[in-house]
Amino acid sequence: MKKLASAIDATLEDKIFSHTAAAVEVTDLASGTVVYTRNAQLLLRPASNAKLVTSAAAVLGIDSSYRFRTRLAAADSSLQNIICIGSADPLLTSKDIQKLAESAYANGVRRVDTLFLEESMLDGSFYGAGWMWDDESDPFMPYLSAFPVDGNTITLRLKAPAQRGKPVAFTVLPSSSLIHVDNQLRSGKRTDVRIEKLPRSNTIHLRGTLAAGRRATRRVSMWRPQDIFADLLLDALRALDVQVDSVVLASPRTSPPLLPLGEVSHALDAVLAGMNKDSDNLSAESVLRVLGGREKSAGISAKDGLRALDKILARAGVKTDEIHLRDGSGISFYNLLTARALSSLLAVMARNPRFARFSSSLSIAGKDGTLARRMTDMEKGAFFRGKTGTVSGVSALSGYAQAPGGRLLSVVILMQNFQGRHRPYRDAQDDIVRHCIVYSGAAD
Repeated sequence: MKKLASAIDATLEDKIFSHTAAAVEVTDLASGTVVYTRNAQLLLRPASNAKLVTSAAAVLGIDSSYRFRTRLAAADSSLQNIICIGSADPLLTSKDIQKLAESAYANGVRRVDTLFLEESMLDGSFYGAGWMWDDESDPFMPYLSAFPVDGNTITLRLKAPAQRGKPVAFTVLPSSSLIHVDNQLRSGKRTDVRIEKLPRSNTIHLRGTLAAGRRATRRVSMWRPQDIFADLLLDALRALDVQVDSVVLASPRTSPPLLPLGEVSHALDAVLAGMNKDSDNLSAESVLRVLGGREKSAGISAKDGLRALDKILARAGVKTDEIHLRDGSGISFYNLLTARALSSLLAVMARNPRFARFSSSLSIAGKDGTLARRMTDMEKGAFFRGKTGTVSGVSALSGYAQAPGGRLLSVVILMQNFQGRHRPYRDAQDDIVRHCIVYSGAAD
């Protein structure tokens, strides 16, 4: 234990920590002994380590059979007024919308007078508390909707011709008439692509140069994805020769009887994997709303989800008095928790019969997700499963470490209040994990 403490202390004595807060707690989960702790009582910003809290509550509080279901139905036997019921499915894609259209056609829809969007699941807040307004165009900050499309992200695929000075070709996904691109990009000597999305719109300006003969992909966030969803669905119906004389209207909460026309769905565990391995913020916010739906079927807010989350975790024995979240993803600048509380959560989950589901959602160092390129030199048989966290001035890494045949350890590392590159802090985190792997293998 002393060797571990000395090794971690030496890492944290680096000059990069002279003005940076660092909290670390390592627990031997076999004995429950805290084998290293430093500043574990400090309230710090978790960034995407908040997703560990959200996903743990989901594993404990939502049945594993839960699916995000987006349903299409007819209001009456004429099949001309159709209603789509949203579930905030973060994995919903343009291809899924095509499947809905094909199901409607197979079930006899030949004309659509009105498409109603049933959006009542969510409360209407499209951004979270403490989210930064000037991050709107960044795809990491998704617009929250009962009808997500392609992660609520617009993808621009660019291709520069070989001759300099010529316009750069582009394609847009999803392909919707509601997305407008003003393209002034030119093929040039070097790549200097500048993208501006006008606030609260899907109008995108492309400026600068893309090196001749090169390709590039850029992404921006989508504004009002429910409008894009409706546009794509109606276009897909038209492509099937369905007559569409449609207006799109928000629907009040529907009640049976409706005539089912089709549905698409995705499993909770698939959403949790995207949420933790790939750090998908939209998935985290959708899961938080599903948690809120335990007590409320419509108008679900982040606060509803957080109340449910707190009850679930407190009942399981987590130190929830040291967890103060305002969202489920870690985007909010208001989020605070202690390394001690996160360590408590990891220990509780390791003892739970559902631990395998929880741990399988985490990224594996050197293999997948946000840890695919980190700790690739880890000894054979050793592993670290964990969750990264990154926002401006904050870097975090928490999860489970174990040497071949060694004891399972929980490792929590929170770092904040720095400027510049995150790489030095990530390197320090990786070193701490390696020290823990050594200790795991040496522990009696």
